[in-house]
Amino acid sequence: MKLLKLTILGLCSLTLSAAFGQSSSQDTTKHWKRHPYARTKWVSDKKLDSGQYLQAAYYQDRRAKKWTIGLMAGTSVFFGDADKKQLGWDIAPYIKYSISQTFALRAEYNFAKLRGQRDFQSPTLFKDNFRFISKVQDWNVQMHFTLGNISFLRPLRKTQMYLFLGFGQASFKSNAKFTDQRLFTGDYYLTSYFGQGSLNPNLGKEVEEDYQGRHFIIPMGFGFKHYLSRRFDLGLEYRHTWLRSDDIDVYNTQIFQNRWFDSYGFLRASLGFKFGAKNPQHYDWLSPVESIYDQMADVKKKTDCLGVDTDNDHVSNCFDQENNTPDSCMVYGNGMAVDTDMDGVPDCQDKEPFTDRGVAVDENGVAADSDGDNVPDHRDRELNSSPGALVDNNGIEIKLCCNCDNVSFAPITIGNNCLTKEVKAQLYMVVDKMKQCPDKKLILNGPAGKSSKYNAAANTRCMDEIIKFLTEKFGISRDRIITNYNAGTEVKNTIELKLQ
Repeated sequence: MKLLKLTILGLCSLTLSAAFGQSSSQDTTKHWKRHPYARTKWVSDKKLDSGQYLQAAYYQDRRAKKWTIGLMAGTSVFFGDADKKQLGWDIAPYIKYSISQTFALRAEYNFAKLRGQRDFQSPTLFKDNFRFISKVQDWNVQMHFTLGNISFLRPLRKTQMYLFLGFGQASFKSNAKFTDQRLFTGDYYLTSYFGQGSLNPNLGKEVEEDYQGRHFIIPMGFGFKHYLSRRFDLGLEYRHTWLRSDDIDVYNTQIFQNRWFDSYGFLRASLGFKFGAKNPQHYDWLSPVESIYDQMADVKKKTDCLGVDTDNDHVSNCFDQENNTPDSCMVYGNGMAVDTDMDGVPDCQDKEPFTDRGVAVDENGVAADSDGDNVPDHRDRELNSSPGALVDNNGIEIKLCCNCDNVSFAPITIGNNCLTKEVKAQLYMVVDKMKQCPDKKLILNGPAGKSSKYNAAANTRCMDEIIKFLTEKFGISRDRIITNYNAGTEVKNTIELKLQ
């Protein structure tokens, strides 16, 4: 018994929390089929966040439409002393604002006509053929309670039931026609029929009497609403109106047969137009319990992704904007590889990580250099420099006027370290001259070194170092360098350099 009580309390608590803002459940929406706009679509883009991430109202999708305007029309029926029912009509425009998925306020204005008829007057049973018509105008405000979207045992359906209760005011203009059976003049009291007062001059004649008044009303009722589309709902409802008056049918006699208050009801159809936000959904068609399920699924999804790091860059997939970063790359806090020059090639793969911003580069991050002068095209003011030409920082070729015929350079002394600082400085001059004279070749004349095998090896090694320095360091073509070894009896310990 105790377990049953706890179960009932739990179900009631969940239903009330769904209606007034508390939430907890699990995702069971996978097994249910519903129409496209019958449930909350949670979004991950916080720019579209409309309040559903707030702790106090997580399940409420505040981007949903809240307003509905519409028109109701139908028939009216009167309950009173004219007990023979005759149908009238009612037309009512309305506007409704949905505060939550289950609660809304509706204001309506009714223009209606009530009808009624009676054959015999009670208790005398005189046949008076009483009939009346009343023109009614009432305006009221109602509280609406939607019942079709709070069940957690079934999916949200296309038809909902709702209840409403309100208050307002109505004005009546009534006219009654009847055969006057009163023997004496006066109101509808028995004394007027059985003997008190002056004789009634209208006895047996067709007479008319009017009533006009304004009364406080309490409308209440229930209805059904069907989802037609994102914009329109179709409904059918019955409204009963209570008022503390017995004068509406122009008949009020203080006897036990006539001691009830008049009332009337409307049976009508409605067509509502939903508006108020760009979101295609409306509050009336969002289930708060379904939203709880979505919340739990969203929380689980976010929790799961926190523990996953696909590319092992120490940034979880929840925040990683690049899930395929190479292992060797450093990354920012959002998981994107560091790219200092922002050329689209991460630093770990960029051979020129400090390229100027906005420069087109190849897959290795190297800026284009059309003429091969080591000045990238975006800074090169001469894109057609001669091969091997000497250029400045702007890629402009340096042209010096000089003599290129029979140019000789100071000899280089052969030693253990052939490329000393002095030798390198001399070779810089040789390179400059060779660039100034691109059609000349460099002649290297060295000793044959017959005095010993050691000297021969040293001569050859020194010549090779000079050639390697000129070709690899400065890009001098190997076919522009010619080596000669002199086989004289006197061994010279130097290498002569000439340009021919």
